[in-house]
Amino acid sequence: MAFLNKALEKLCKKLVIFSLKKLRFSVMKKYEYFHKALEKHREQKEYSQLRCVVPLDENHIVSSKQKMLNFASNDFLGLSQHPYVKKNTIKYVLEWGAGSSGSRLVTEHLEYHRNVEEKLADLLGKDSSLLFSSPFQAKQTLFGSIGGSRAIFFIDRFCENSLMQAASGSQSKLLRYEHQNLKQLRTLLEKHRDTSCTTKVIISESLFGLNGENGDLKGLIELAREHDALLCIDDSHAIGMMGKHGMGLASHRNGIDIVIGAFGKACGSFGAYIGLSRLMRDYMLAFSPQLVETTTLPPAVLGAISAALDLIPDMQVERQRVLEQSRQLMEKLSNLGWVVGESQSHLIPLLFSSESEVLKMAQVLSQKGILVTTLRPPAVPRGAARLRLTMNALHTDEHLTTLLDTLKSLKKEPSLSIV
Repeated sequence: MAFLNKALEKLCKKLVIFSLKKLRFSVMKKYEYFHKALEKHREQKEYSQLRCVVPLDENHIVSSKQKMLNFASNDFLGLSQHPYVKKNTIKYVLEWGAGSSGSRLVTEHLEYHRNVEEKLADLLGKDSSLLFSSPFQAKQTLFGSIGGSRAIFFIDRFCENSLMQAASGSQSKLLRYEHQNLKQLRTLLEKHRDTSCTTKVIISESLFGLNGENGDLKGLIELAREHDALLCIDDSHAIGMMGKHGMGLASHRNGIDIVIGAFGKACGSFGAYIGLSRLMRDYMLAFSPQLVETTTLPPAVLGAISAALDLIPDMQVERQRVLEQSRQLMEKLSNLGWVVGESQSHLIPLLFSSESEVLKMAQVLSQKGILVTTLRPPAVPRGAARLRLTMNALHTDEHLTTLLDTLKSLKKEPSLSIV
């Protein structure tokens, strides 16, 4: 009997070991595709990792124990650090609490949401507005509700990837036209003039984040009117910096049906908005399940947004200073031999002949204590990789001198094959 017990125990151990090995194999098997895809991504040098940084002051961060001058921040006006914005954030938390507790359509439509939306709509020159947790959610919700099999979207090829992804996920037909090529856009619109599709939507940016160029809003408005199309403009990079009262290039423009914007840039906060007519607002509320299923922005964020909207119209001096500094920086970079494109804004691209040079230059600048934005696929079209310098109101002449001296020295290094 003892012999049988020992034999049974030994058999059980073998079965356990076999089961564990089989389980380990099955676990590895189900992750095999992801592992191979990630390895291929690494080989193509498209692998991105999160980097932990610590803010040191308004324009410096610490990364891997290294102090870095920040030319990658979207806080164009420095409002994230403004005393009034911070004070109003705290005020909203104390008055309304830490969280919003649910979807506005399911639980509540709080007064502070309504107040901010009404203030925003007035500043944009729109009948109404809607607030969202992120720009991508705003775009997904918008295109999902107005799109579908009955719609065609016409989108500029240089639009941000989030616009492309949101539009392509709407089950609508998506047609891309070459950057700012309104002649090609007209041809596409005329080709689809008599189709069964009931909705045509032209999508573009007012200020292209890829190259800092202003969109041809006048030409787009004319084409939209001529072809009875909705015109949707992403104003995220322009709000706070350009347009009437600094509220974006698409604000107070007749003929622009829908304006999308982000609060995480010049407003120094978080979230996004859509400015639109009362009819389109009611339509989205009726046909957008995302609005039902999403917890709305918390009081702290609304407090920061409200304060930023109070400040932006009166920050013309700061806007002009940033834009003038940007113009001077572009001129000096060009004189040093850098290719900077045709930016008309606070977003300055540095152009290179290949993506490998972009990555190499970003690494060298990082080693020298300069943080810039690296734009590469899938965030940008293939062949359009570049670095981007982002100017803000808290940059000093000393910061610009440091940047220029660094880039001047790099131009002289033969080991760097730079355009």
